[in-house]
Amino acid sequence: MAQDGAEARAHALHGLVDDGVLTPSQATAVTEALRAAEDSGAGVRWTELVGFLGGGLVFAGAVALVSASWDDLTQVLRTTMLVAVSLVAAVGGLVAAGERLLGSATMTDARRRIAGTLFVLTACTAAMAMGVALEPDSFLAPTLVGLVLAVAGYAAAPTVVGLLACAVFSLWAVTSTWDFFGAWNSSLPYGLSVLALGLVWAVVALSGVLPNRRVGLGVGAALALLGVQVPLSDTDLAEVFYGLTLVVAALALLLYRWERSWILLVTGVIGVTLAVPEAIWDWTDGAIGGAAVILVAGVVLLAASGLGLLLHRERPSVESSDTTA
Repeated sequence: MAQDGAEARAHALHGLVDDGVLTPSQATAVTEALRAAEDSGAGVRWTELVGFLGGGLVFAGAVALVSASWDDLTQVLRTTMLVAVSLVAAVGGLVAAGERLLGSATMTDARRRIAGTLFVLTACTAAMAMGVALEPDSFLAPTLVGLVLAVAGYAAAPTVVGLLACAVFSLWAVTSTWDFFGAWNSSLPYGLSVLALGLVWAVVALSGVLPNRRVGLGVGAALALLGVQVPLSDTDLAEVFYGLTLVVAALALLLYRWERSWILLVTGVIGVTLAVPEAIWDWTDGAIGGAAVILVAGVVLLAASGLGLLLHRERPSVESSDTTA
């Protein structure tokens, strides 16, 4: 693949030379500069990969060592160990992102990814430490601690891993809040809250605040669909929530006319494919059978995909790409 890319670039440069856009010496200089940049980037990537692998092995070894004697440790010692790991990870992240936080320099991609990963580790271990310290009380306080630290870490060093950590902690915070208030008997508050959380994520992503815009939009879409599907286990609310599934799908397809993101298109297709068979199953009280539901789902999927293709062809895609990984 790399060789094919090099040949394609060489062919393009020769074409520019033949057209008189570049001189032969300029084409040679461009080729050498591209080769040097590729070699440098490959070296940094391999070094970064080895560093992540080494850190992962150290962390796995530490977890295995601690788990072997975890039951023998007191609650205070468990909490202390987790706090120590959290502090070490936080210090490492601050060292990696220090220049950017001080405003003295721009952080390189390698440093940003390392710092972001360490900040995620900080949030996870701090939440675990809080949970161990408060055992066997509510998970609400540990979840909120993890969410605050995950958001702060993402703000300091935005990465995909950091954004996904924020998503997990935000979902955990919503469910823990309802658990704290004792809402175990109904899936309605959980579903509506997760739906609202997904819409908030989508709005924030569409506003352009997040560097990882598409990932944030994907999180919002996934949470919205999850929120309208979970309460379907409650048969008394089935009509409401497959109706809301259709609303989410329609909203995604409507937004796709202005925001050309494939995530919105996929969300719309999935939502329609889920909602229509669910509605037919409910209207017929399950009389059509599983095979017929599968057939209906296939037909709906084909129709929704066709609608998606029509929407996609109406105007050229101008989907923006994420600036960070």
